[in-house]
Amino acid sequence: MTRLGEIIESNTNEFVTQCYDLYTSPPLGSIVKAGQLNPVFGIVSFAHTLGLDPTRRPLPRGKDLMDEAEIYLKNPQLNRLLTTEFRSIIVGHTYQGNIKTLLPPTPPKIHSFVTECTNEDIMQFSYDIGFLESIIYSNQPQSDDIVAAFIKYAYDAVNDNQFIKKASRKLALILKNDTRRLNSILRRLQL
Repeated sequence: MTRLGEIIESNTNEFVTQCYDLYTSPPLGSIVKAGQLNPVFGIVSFAHTLGLDPTRRPLPRGKDLMDEAEIYLKNPQLNRLLTTEFRSIIVGHTYQGNIKTLLPPTPPKIHSFVTECTNEDIMQFSYDIGFLESIIYSNQPQSDDIVAAFIKYAYDAVNDNQFIKKASRKLALILKNDTRRLNSILRRLQL
């Protein structure tokens, strides 16, 4: 498992991870694991890169350069002045050795290691995707994109053609009274 970073902000609904390396956020919709003992699982819902000092915005540096990569070669300090962070919506936790698709009783600890999930973890989340309902009805910006990105991510890991059909049926049940929104998500799932 690849260690991505550490939690720098946490509550029972979500956590924020600061990446160890610049621009290394996992993709939108992927599942990550926080903590080593009784891990908490989250779906990546947002990522951004910003300056470490909130009072100073990054300035353009490439006006006379031919390639964007040259900016970092000529300004190596940027790797220490910028940081990449990502936010994850909590969708489950480990209880007595089993993954439960429920919110944990307590939030993950600050400085918990955040890692990529194994295919086995992803497969467990793909068996019952009812937890996606909480994302759909959350006030998350672009929640439909997050749901579609997770389904595509899980499909790639599960490698089962029936998974998209199963996920589509589950979404149809969740959004039975909002066909416009359902169709919008299903259009995003076209592979």
